[in-house]
Amino acid sequence: MTTDGARRAPSTRWEYAVSAADQLILWHASRHQPELLQEPLRTRAVVLLAACVNDRAVTQHLDGPDIAAVSLGEVLTALDWYAVSSLESSGAPAGSGGEECAELLQAFGTDKFNAVRAAAREALKGHLADGGPHTRITDRRQALRGITL
Repeated sequence: MTTDGARRAPSTRWEYAVSAADQLILWHASRHQPELLQEPLRTRAVVLLAACVNDRAVTQHLDGPDIAAVSLGEVLTALDWYAVSSLESSGAPAGSGGEECAELLQAFGTDKFNAVRAAAREALKGHLADGGPHTRITDRRQALRGITL
């Protein structure tokens, strides 16, 4: 969003990762886990998931809309095994997830962090169950178009 509240297309890898993560979280929350729509859990889960999407995109040299080729199974692996390094290397700017990344890093190892990771994990597992074990972000495009809140 812009400062006047208007929506604009993502322009950086991080913004594409946040956009994808937000849509993945919204789809799952609208069908299976409505409490995930509550703040601050939603924002924290989106940022953590975006950091993991971003991490996998960097590893695969994907940028912009090409991050849609990232496998959700690989994102789940990053979430389970590389969450801290994904947050640390996210490059999330202030005002667009930077503060939440710092907050999540500070909370690592606590119930607060574990609750956020569990919510993001459930969302990913829901997409993998619905789309199959080799599901990529792009493969969820049709389902994500049908988000209703």
